[in-house]
Amino acid sequence: MDLKCVTCYFYNNGLYKTISELSPSGWFTDIKKVEPSIRIFGTKDQIDHALHDYMALTGLNLDEMFDFKEESKKSYFYNKEINKSIKERLKQYKELYEKNNNKALITTI
Repeated sequence: MDLKCVTCYFYNNGLYKTISELSPSGWFTDIKKVEPSIRIFGTKDQIDHALHDYMALTGLNLDEMFDFKEESKKSYFYNKEINKSIKERLKQYKELYEKNNNKALITTI
């Protein structure tokens, strides 16, 4: 059983949230685009099925999808600390996956 993890980003579809920030002139309130994103862990078939169901339920359209994995030392994106964090997170996902009767996990990020 080959497990993998992907990070999915969706088009905004007109979703906004109110934010409050402190500036030199005091507090101000503004709106900001909500960038919906999730992470799915499981087998390739489980990921495909979960992504399809998620899009059908939310009405969101997929913008980009990336593998969530450790980078090799030869990669331009290699970072020892980030790889350590990713390895730990993947270990947690695998434990949750096994506790959940080997069903795909979907988590917001």
